[in-house]
Amino acid sequence: MDHLDKTSVEELQDALARVEGAKPTQRLLAAIAYKNGVTQTELAE
Repeated sequence: MDHLDKTSVEELQDALARVEGAKPTQRLLAAIAYKNGVTQTELAE
Protein backbone atom coordinates (compact mmCIF):
# COMPACT_ATOMS: atom_id res chain seq x y z
CA MET A 1 0.00 0.00 0.00
CA ASP A 2 2.76 2.37 -0.94
CA HIS A 3 0.23 4.74 -2.47
CA LEU A 4 -0.86 5.66 1.07
CA ASP A 5 2.56 7.07 1.99
CA LYS A 6 1.53 10.60 1.00
CA THR A 7 -1.89 10.41 2.66
CA SER A 8 -2.28 11.21 6.33
CA VAL A 9 -4.53 9.36 8.75
CA GLU A 10 -6.41 12.62 9.25
CA GLU A 11 -7.16 12.84 5.52
CA LEU A 12 -8.40 9.25 5.55
CA GLN A 13 -10.60 9.95 8.58
CA ASP A 14 -12.06 13.02 6.87
CA ALA A 15 -12.84 10.92 3.79
CA LEU A 16 -14.42 8.28 6.04
CA ALA A 17 -16.74 10.89 7.53
CA ARG A 18 -17.98 11.79 4.04
CA VAL A 19 -18.11 8.40 2.33
CA GLU A 20 -21.26 6.40 1.69
CA GLY A 21 -21.51 2.70 1.00
CA ALA A 22 -20.11 -0.41 2.59
CA LYS A 23 -17.21 -1.13 0.23
CA PRO A 24 -15.69 2.41 0.27
CA THR A 25 -16.08 2.48 4.06
CA GLN A 26 -14.34 -0.87 4.40
CA ARG A 27 -11.48 0.28 2.18
CA LEU A 28 -10.95 3.45 4.18
CA LEU A 29 -11.03 1.55 7.47
CA ALA A 30 -8.43 -0.86 6.10
CA ALA A 31 -6.26 2.05 4.97
CA ILE A 32 -6.49 3.70 8.39
CA ALA A 33 -5.61 0.43 10.13
CA TYR A 34 -2.66 -0.05 7.79
CA LYS A 35 -1.40 3.47 8.53
CA ASN A 36 -1.65 2.60 12.24
CA GLY A 37 0.64 -0.41 11.85
CA VAL A 38 -1.71 -3.28 11.08
CA THR A 39 -0.11 -5.51 8.45
CA GLN A 40 -1.80 -6.48 5.19
CA THR A 41 -1.84 -10.09 6.39
CA GLU A 42 -3.66 -9.10 9.57
CA LEU A 43 -6.14 -7.05 7.56
CA ALA A 44 -6.84 -9.98 5.27
CA GLU A 45 -7.68 -12.19 8.23
